[in-house]
Amino acid sequence: MLRRGMVIPLLAVFIGVLSAGQVWLSHLRVAVAQQTTHARQEQQLVQQDVQNLKLEMASLMRPNTLRRLAHEKLGMQAPTPMQVVRP
Repeated sequence: MLRRGMVIPLLAVFIGVLSAGQVWLSHLRVAVAQQTTHARQEQQLVQQDVQNLKLEMASLMRPNTLRRLAHEKLGMQAPTPMQVVRP
């Protein structure tokens, strides 16, 4: 059995431990909220990059753009009738 003189100090220690746990949990909650906000911002940036890359790819896949790039960067020309082999 606990003596009456021991109950109050033990209760004070118990309350102190619970209070410290509450502070620790609050700190964790704030840290997780900050990480979530950062992850959402990063997700938005990545989604914007994906959208920009899709637009760039669509632009580069257009026949006129392909012809122009083949001519300018690779020096390619349209084949002459003599270069075309028909089965």
